[in-house]
Amino acid sequence: MPSRSHFGKLGALLSVIGSAWAKTVTTTNGTIEGGKCDGYDVNSFLAIPYAQPPVGDLRFAAPEPYNTTYDGVLKATSKALNCPQFTTGGELVEGAFSEDCLYLDIWVPAGATKTSKLPVKVWLFGGSNKGGSISMALYDGCPSARDSIVVSLNYRLGPLGFLAYEDAGLRGNYGIQDQLLALSWVQKEIGAFGGDPDKVLLFGQSAGAYDTYVLSSLPQAPSLFRAAAMESSGGHDSPNLAWTKPFYSEYISGVGCDLDDPDSITKCLRSTSITAMNKTWQAENNAGPDVPTVGTLYHGNGIGSAWLAVVDGKVVPENPGKIGSRVPAIFGNTANDGSIDVLTQYGTGIANITEADYNEFLSYSFGSLASTVKKTYPWSAFKDSPYPGYTAMTTISTDYSEICPNYRALKLAAKNGIDAWAYNFNHTDTCAWGFDVPQSDEILAILGPTHTSEIPFCLRTD
Repeated sequence: MPSRSHFGKLGALLSVIGSAWAKTVTTTNGTIEGGKCDGYDVNSFLAIPYAQPPVGDLRFAAPEPYNTTYDGVLKATSKALNCPQFTTGGELVEGAFSEDCLYLDIWVPAGATKTSKLPVKVWLFGGSNKGGSISMALYDGCPSARDSIVVSLNYRLGPLGFLAYEDAGLRGNYGIQDQLLALSWVQKEIGAFGGDPDKVLLFGQSAGAYDTYVLSSLPQAPSLFRAAAMESSGGHDSPNLAWTKPFYSEYISGVGCDLDDPDSITKCLRSTSITAMNKTWQAENNAGPDVPTVGTLYHGNGIGSAWLAVVDGKVVPENPGKIGSRVPAIFGNTANDGSIDVLTQYGTGIANITEADYNEFLSYSFGSLASTVKKTYPWSAFKDSPYPGYTAMTTISTDYSEICPNYRALKLAAKNGIDAWAYNFNHTDTCAWGFDVPQSDEILAILGPTHTSEIPFCLRTD
């Protein structure tokens, strides 16, 4: 009978072999070689292409699958470039960007094998569908891939991902189609990494949650993922093509394309530089009054802008807010979700917000409905707060943008016989977690459990 020492040596050898296998995976396109997470017993596979570069005739078009065989072994050890960003202030990401950005990252427990059948978590980052990237340090999957596989995917942002103008044949939803293609890739390939395609959870935060809700409402959702979890922004309605036309036509004209010649618009947009696109977006986004707004689809009942999935009758056939999730779902938010927007807007001036400022906020956010909202949230209800205006704006923003849509989505799920759960994250962070949040005990206390503050806990980021 072999001694225990022999068994120990055999176990160590099998562990090495298993680890070596996990860092080299063979997919339809060829062999992928990954790396090892620093400090975690997890292997990483970075910047795996799932679509052809969306450039040239594929700009403002549905993505095409990446069907090219790798030239030798794909070294998946370096981060992907960021998709072009369309932010209007502090940048969410660092590093270079490229339109050739449709890649995904995968993190796998080092001991996984092809027969492990591990559950899979697919992450959609937030950033208002105009910023963000899988390469952000906050979204590192090393800490959270200890007992499951984690996937994070890039998708087109801003006008490149969501610009719709039916007169020119532009139906938008390019970013949504990127996400759908990536989910199809996961269904086809994740088994090679030790994952179970029948145990996929799609989860996202902010715009990632909004997009997750859209995806969960589609007829093909049950074939792509088993369940969905939405952190702050699930349950919203989506606008239709007619609703988006006023802003998008203004945007198209702003970059220099001729609205009177619809047949030329797509060609014009495909030749427009990212710099020109971003300059136009920033000019139009900054054109409104200098007040914080509630996260409506279009701020102030039509004033302002947003990059959103649209109900086009094809990719998104019906309003997600009317259909609801077709898979079991979790809807939730942070208790002070809206505080970061108000504090960013007013800074140290939050103590000086007057009732007149509050009335302007209501008018710009709700238009003709402002007086109705004020009856439910009168200024007097917040007068005992150290910062009455700040507290009032934060409360309304959180209720309107997050809690109410979650409630509607839960009711719709119950009506449709879909299992659904809710959560409320009510922990005040004691250290900055990113997104330019300052390391200040006073500011963190004022913010409370604000938008994005749950991400480090959800992703188990150390």
